[in-house]
Amino acid sequence: MAAKHIHKLRKHTYKTGIKIFFCTLIDCHYKVEAPLAIGKESICNICGNPFIMNEYTIKLTKPHCTGCGKVAIVSASGKKSYVRKQSTHVLAAVAENTTENLRSRLQMATNSSNKEDI
Repeated sequence: MAAKHIHKLRKHTYKTGIKIFFCTLIDCHYKVEAPLAIGKESICNICGNPFIMNEYTIKLTKPHCTGCGKVAIVSASGKKSYVRKQSTHVLAAVAENTTENLRSRLQMATNSSNKEDI
């Protein structure tokens, strides 16, 4: 008997137009037609966490959870581009650390110059 696990799905379209999802994990032969995959638990193809398939994710070739999607950002020049939601969290953390680092360096620079002027 095969071990039960959460499937990591990927979409395949046959020449007849029928779309199926199949499991990409080793020694798993699970297949399901795309419309029947709604409500099934799957592993995210980006972060590896489990999520439930919905109407949006069954349209994707490599389904991923809602936390790993892309979000539109507008640059300073007004150009719209898309970045992964996860990278925005990383960029926010880097920006916060950089801001704190810059703030502390400015504080040190202004404090040391005041002592020398006295």
